[in-house]
Amino acid sequence: MSATTWITTLFKTTCVIAAITLLLFIAVNIGAQLYLEHHPLSVSDARYFLDEESAEGIAIRKRIFNTNDEHLLEAYVSAPGIRPHTVLHFTEGAARPYYKVGLEGIRYLSGWSDKFVQNLLTQQYVQTFVFGGSTTFGDGVPDNSTVVARLDAIDEEKTYINFGTQAYDSIREVDKLVYLLRKGYRPKSVIFIDGLNEVTTFARSPYELHDSPRAQGLILDRGQVPLVFGVPVNKNRLLALAYSFPVSHLIYRFLNRMHDADDGFIRKSANVDGLDNWFELMDFHYNWASLHKNRIDELANEIIQYYKENISFVRQLGDSFGFDAHFIYQPIGLLEPNQEFLLPDFYASDYFAVYSGVDSRIRQAISQGFLMMEDCSRAISEAGLQGSYVDATHYSPQGNDILASCIFQKISAP
Repeated sequence: MSATTWITTLFKTTCVIAAITLLLFIAVNIGAQLYLEHHPLSVSDARYFLDEESAEGIAIRKRIFNTNDEHLLEAYVSAPGIRPHTVLHFTEGAARPYYKVGLEGIRYLSGWSDKFVQNLLTQQYVQTFVFGGSTTFGDGVPDNSTVVARLDAIDEEKTYINFGTQAYDSIREVDKLVYLLRKGYRPKSVIFIDGLNEVTTFARSPYELHDSPRAQGLILDRGQVPLVFGVPVNKNRLLALAYSFPVSHLIYRFLNRMHDADDGFIRKSANVDGLDNWFELMDFHYNWASLHKNRIDELANEIIQYYKENISFVRQLGDSFGFDAHFIYQPIGLLEPNQEFLLPDFYASDYFAVYSGVDSRIRQAISQGFLMMEDCSRAISEAGLQGSYVDATHYSPQGNDILASCIFQKISAP
């Protein structure tokens, strides 16, 4: 056999082997993808909540806002969304129609401008800063219908500033307060409106509460944590490529067995255990309810203890920087009776069991004076007003009216 013939034969054989290998790789990944689609990391919770954009959801919101303008309702739903921040975990997104977001991530009232807000912030010991998550920010309602706007309208002697940020919990809220204090802003008082996001924040993390990862900052479904925080060197690029294949996800799942609800649970320390197990983080993020359904009391104790530490810390800040602090336990839409956006299956779910169990313990701790928060959690349900929510968790203008009245009453009490 001549050298030319030998090289030609070798080349053809190599091409055949490469083609077969490529086809097998493609087939394996197709199989892995089909398996993952039929055995997802988590079960969709769509069967629990009525989509606010469905025909039924739109009909409810038409009644709430007394309008047939579906384009207007669509604009109300289109909240800005969070965006990265260089210092904070994340901050509120850019302004959109009916959502005017400006300096320091503040949600403005109608008529406010950047210049007006800048002048307002520079006045010391005048304003009330209000912190919270998306319920405080006011997802689903226009600028003047948020709970903070309603407080501002009720209490003409004060100016309330809405620092609510979607997905924030009390960890991120205190970080935002410290950030603002370091910038020289000096409020007369601060209000924290919390209750909903703490449950999911602390339940969907395997870490100690003070070390709870900023889930939105993990860039979910993008790849392993080292790729998120690493630099784009060749090693990381190759890891990212390898992780992008379905078979990689499948292998990773089998090598890193998902937690079982009955497994013993010991929280990790961020000082000892780095963010080195992406699959575990995703497991907790998507399956937190099933992982905690048998440790509801433990989760409630953790949250109560965190609240106590948080309240003590903020009050010490207040003593040092000259502001009063108020802590409001909010209504949780997922626990409200006759909530139009909750479907019957929700009440038999692990989600409901965890939320209701933790809520009961927190309300008990408040009523017994063990937890120094003001309880407005039943304000909306006790008012008996239908149409107090624009979706499963966010308050309507009417709901914000009721909550604002409760908060004003609590913070005005001697």
